[in-house]
Amino acid sequence: MARIALLVPVFLVILAVGFAYSKGVTGKLFYDDLSFLAPLETIDSREDAWEFVTSGQGGPLGRPIALLSFLPHADEWPENSQEARWVNVGIHLVNGALIFLLGWMVLQLRNTQTLWRDYWIALFACVLWMAMPLLASTSLITVQRWTGLATCWGLMGLVVFVAGYFLQAPRPRLALTLQASGLGLFTLLALYTKESGALFPIYALVIDAVLLAHLQAPRYVRWLRRGTLLLGLLALLYYLSPLYRDWFAFSSFRGWSSFDRLLTEGQILWQYLYMAFLPQPTAFGPFHDNVTLAEGWLIPTLSWGAFLALTLAAFLIRKRSPWPLFALLWFFTGHLIESTVIQLELMFEHRNYLAVYGFCLALAALAWQAKGIWSRLAPALLALYILLIGATLYATTSIWGKPLEAAENWAQRYPDSPRAVMHLSRAYYEALGNPSYSLRALDRYADQCDGCTDLHLQAMLYACATEGPQSIQQRFDQVLHSAKTARRSTAIIDNLYQLHDLIKQNQCKPLTFQDAHQLTKILLDNPNYQHKSYTTHVLFHAANFAKEQGDFDTAFSYLSRAESLMPEIMPILLMQVHFLMDADRPQEALDAIERRRDVVHKNPYMTDQALDELVQMVREGRKPSMEKGVQADEAHRPDPVL
Repeated sequence: MARIALLVPVFLVILAVGFAYSKGVTGKLFYDDLSFLAPLETIDSREDAWEFVTSGQGGPLGRPIALLSFLPHADEWPENSQEARWVNVGIHLVNGALIFLLGWMVLQLRNTQTLWRDYWIALFACVLWMAMPLLASTSLITVQRWTGLATCWGLMGLVVFVAGYFLQAPRPRLALTLQASGLGLFTLLALYTKESGALFPIYALVIDAVLLAHLQAPRYVRWLRRGTLLLGLLALLYYLSPLYRDWFAFSSFRGWSSFDRLLTEGQILWQYLYMAFLPQPTAFGPFHDNVTLAEGWLIPTLSWGAFLALTLAAFLIRKRSPWPLFALLWFFTGHLIESTVIQLELMFEHRNYLAVYGFCLALAALAWQAKGIWSRLAPALLALYILLIGATLYATTSIWGKPLEAAENWAQRYPDSPRAVMHLSRAYYEALGNPSYSLRALDRYADQCDGCTDLHLQAMLYACATEGPQSIQQRFDQVLHSAKTARRSTAIIDNLYQLHDLIKQNQCKPLTFQDAHQLTKILLDNPNYQHKSYTTHVLFHAANFAKEQGDFDTAFSYLSRAESLMPEIMPILLMQVHFLMDADRPQEALDAIERRRDVVHKNPYMTDQALDELVQMVREGRKPSMEKGVQADEAHRPDPVL
């Protein structure tokens, strides 16, 4: 009964955190929610469901388990997106329970405290972690379920791994088998939910080497366990190292090298810790595209140098207290993949989801291990601090749950974030139904953002419904001028679809397809759009605009260039076949299809079956739908957020 009573505070904590998150689930869908989950609307059969699950583009492995978890929401998507976020919150609460269990088990194995003190350390660490506002985006950005669910699998694996230590003395072989099978199975599930699942064996290594190294075990058990975990770490370090990838090669896709990114991430990691432990309700949001590379050597040297000094100091005092070393190594483990040299965007809050737990457990342990007068004062102060963190979480989720208020807050706090500003413009339009409010918001922020052609283009599109031809022409001239140095942005590519439709419907006078074609030519000359993915997408639009002017030769030229860059992109082929059938050149259409047979393995959308269907259409004299090509192109936006 006493042990059951100990679960009551855990249950109350879960209820309190769930209540705080309930304020945020009424929020909106964001960027990757819209691109990765949009196919849920079109699922009408088992074949559609299978294609959705197996053709994911969120990462190298496709993340099929995460996508499978979204299938129950397909019937009423996106109207039931709030229901999907409730599932995310439920996963976070389960993770909290697993975090508590993991911490309690580790503390009992360390055998340095009494049972009740181990309990309160584990509980305080659990509450602090669950209530951190920094982690809110993992549950409130719908598609980030893959982060929460991957963590859930991984935590199950770590719980089984730690449970094995309790059997180590009486039955070492069974303990080792349990640890290997449990951690291996759940790591595999985590890996196919999100690629960061590969980190869980390294988390296990940190627990084994820092916190539980003192446990007695046969030498072969210790060597086998730690050796296997070390192999996993070495394999990942090799994958990240200059031996495998060129750290100094400039990426035209991102605009920096891996080494540039590594230098910058040092100060971002410090920013994460500041946001985690000194949070402000308005500081958290889904948009961080305003973060830029570190300039010079001073800040990166100080940032990484401080981490190195702290880690060295923590190593030297590890026998007196292992907690500082554990916290730092756990944090570094959590950021090995997403905050080092892999060419992802620079910053996202959800990357800290499990990484900050080491600091939570260390802080709780140090508070409860304090001596003298601090033995009572430190836990009380920690409890007060956790209450403040919980209040900040409630304030944060309350902002997220009010879409218009949240959009205004994010745009005001990050006026140099094009995503935040464009999100605000859409929020105004959806809430008020009047494009003039959206237009004023874009105008207010566009001039504060250097190179933000996407904001100027979006403003011009709204102006087509509210302003006269002279003003529209002036705005478009501004777009053309800024496009020469525009920052890379998928929003520009997306908005070219709308520009095409407005011109075709004669709703954006005095602009013509020639004007739109001129914009794509400027973008093609812009150095920021020289990566093959961006170039291919701009060529797609350029071909469409050239075709609308009746210039088929130029359109075919653009499509040939696009094919040479990325032959595996299905929309390029669909447009080629459509144009060639329009020009009564069916044999050339068939040749274009057959050229793709060698690249079907590069893209889940370009299969032999899809190519066979196209061949059949051509032989029957039918043209593929251009609408289908547009939808497929939108599914291959060049810059998915990971």
